[in-house]
Amino acid sequence: MKKNIINRILILVLLAAGPVSLKAQKDQARLKDLLTKMQRAYQKASYLEFKVEYFYANQKHLNQHMDSLYGKVQMDKDRTRFVIDNSETVVTGKYTIQVMKQEKAIYLSSARRSGMMDPVGITDSILAHMEGTETSISKQGNQEVLTLTFPPGKQYTKVTMTIDASTGFLQHVSYDLHTASLVGQEMIDKPGHPGPYQSEGRVEVVFSSYRNGSFTDAVFDEHKFFNRVDGKFEATGQYKDFQIFQASSNL
Repeated sequence: MKKNIINRILILVLLAAGPVSLKAQKDQARLKDLLTKMQRAYQKASYLEFKVEYFYANQKHLNQHMDSLYGKVQMDKDRTRFVIDNSETVVTGKYTIQVMKQEKAIYLSSARRSGMMDPVGITDSILAHMEGTETSISKQGNQEVLTLTFPPGKQYTKVTMTIDASTGFLQHVSYDLHTASLVGQEMIDKPGHPGPYQSEGRVEVVFSSYRNGSFTDAVFDEHKFFNRVDGKFEATGQYKDFQIFQASSNL
């Protein structure tokens, strides 16, 4: 099964669109309350683990998944570990450690949220980048649904987030987007030129199996990956033959 398009989407800056335009002050307050509630739920959670699944489908055949990826997230306050496919990202209090197993490479940078891979990063991005976007919030049973509709010219056309109203945790996020900008034109289906992808598509992210206390601080231990010797980073343990690339100068 192809994983090309989801991998491309995962490295985009989430929701790069500018500040949201809301019709009423009370709507703006409601949006901020909802996102802040969700962000705090994850930030306060101790040793929280959950599964995350990514699916891509063409807009005209949403029930037919062309690409998929499966991962796991482990969080404790501001520390996060995200494992998906052949890569692992660990955010400690000081570092962001990205392990690319196929390339035998470790990328080190200063600690930061990991956007689409991290629910707290998702809310940070939404609050910071939403200009000209129409927003609606609805309540469906024990779920709160936030819908963002973007103006023409943006990467996304619509993003829908479903949040558990009782816990504040994400359950589902869908991204309607312009597929043509993510893959080569030779991959796009058009008259006289069949291709696997339509010009519009959807990525769905499903969050499930939330539980607490199933891991320890060991998953965030930087020394599993490297040691710092005389100011230099050296890969260690099972990663001793990996090459370390320093992405930040202030480590």
